[in-house]
Parts: sequence; structure tokens; C-alpha cells
Amino acid sequence: MHAGAPPSRGLAAGVAIVIGLSSCGTPPPDAATLLKQSSQRMLGLKGFHFQMQISGFTGPDVPVQSAQGDAHPPALHARVNLKEGGILLEVEVIFAAGNIYLKSFTGGWQQLTPDQVAQFFDASTLFDPHLGLFAAMRDTSAPVRGNAEKVNGHDTYPITGQVSGARMHQLLALIREEGSYRATYWVETQGSNLWRARLTGNLFDAEKAATITFDFSNHDHPVSATPPPLG
Repeated sequence: MHAGAPPSRGLAAGVAIVIGLSSCGTPPPDAATLLKQSSQRMLGLKGFHFQMQISGFTGPDVPVQSAQGDAHPPALHARVNLKEGGILLEVEVIFAAGNIYLKSFTGGWQQLTPDQVAQFFDASTLFDPHLGLFAAMRDTSAPVRGNAEKVNGHDTYPITGQVSGARMHQLLALIREEGSYRATYWVETQGSNLWRARLTGNLFDAEKAATITFDFSNHDHPVSATPPPLG
């Protein structure tokens, strides 16, 4: 210590540094770790509510505009808005006991084959444990964590990366297999819940951009689906 410096000055400076470091808190995990943790969390839920919105260019081969429902994969019950001839139609779909059921605006429930439902919107693959969105979080390359953002009142970290078109095609067959797409996930800062996910790029047309946004709620609220009465 310098002979002219008061003994307490160096000590006070050291205490100030320690206090300053402590106030910063523990830094958040890196982006890849956050995605892995959130993927495990979402895949392990007993159920959740989802909303899906498609915007931008879709074209005649992509009739689905939006969907919302409850899922505990493979069980799922959702209402889907379809565009047909410039008119929006709402249908109800249930995936239960290995079968698919549809209730359209024209009448009661009918059972569909996988090929029939794939013509407009096969929601079963969206959250498939191996092929769906939550599993794809682990396949996101070069993820980068952004600054904290509020999503539906929750503090989250947005994490952005790239996912191949082939991988996105697995979770929704309407998406083009070519190229890669930008994926952003909003993961809870004080937990691993995923509150929002967004896919952007030329998803349905090689030259025109589109966006699919998912919002999640009711994390771990039990969900089950039973076959409806036909007719």
C-alpha cells in the first residue's frame, strides 16, 4: 500500500467491486443450452394450449390459415381455420387413439385417413416427440440469444437460429424442403417454458416469404382426447 493512501480506501474499492459483481447475478446459459432445456421441458409436459397463425404468402396448396387447441401428443383437439375459394371455414379435428376425426361446417364427425387430413393440415406432426417443433429446437444451428423480452406478460430470452427446410418439412408437410429457414424461440428466463416460436422464410413458395407463429400457454395442464361419436 502506498504510504500516503488511507488504509480504508483500497478496502472500500474492493468491496464496491464485489457488490457490483454480485448485483449482476448469474449470467444466463448459452443459447444452445437454453434450447436443449426448453426442448426437454416441452416434450415432457402433460399437456398445453397452442395457437398457430400463418401470415404472408401461402397459395392454393396451403389452405390452413390458423389453428388453436390443446395437445398432449399424440392426443390433440383443435379448431382450424381453412381458406377455400376466398372464404374462411372453421373445422374441428381430434387425434385420439391412433385415429383422426373431423367435424366440418356441414355436419357431424367423420373419420379421416392420414392421406385425407394431409391434404389440408396434418396437425399430428407439429408436436410429434421426434419430428415436431419441440424436437426441432435441438436441431437449430448457430443459435444466438437476444436481450430479454416480454411475451404475454412473461420474461423471455429470444433465441434465433437456422433450421433446414428438410427438417421443417417433417413437422409440417406443407413447408418446402429446400433451403433453410429462420427460427426464433422465446424461452422463459426463470424456467424452461417455451412461450412463442416463429418460423420465417420462403416456407411455401420459392420466391415469396411467409411466417408461422406459435403461442403456448397452460403449460403442463393435463390434456386428453377421446374419439367423438360419428355421424
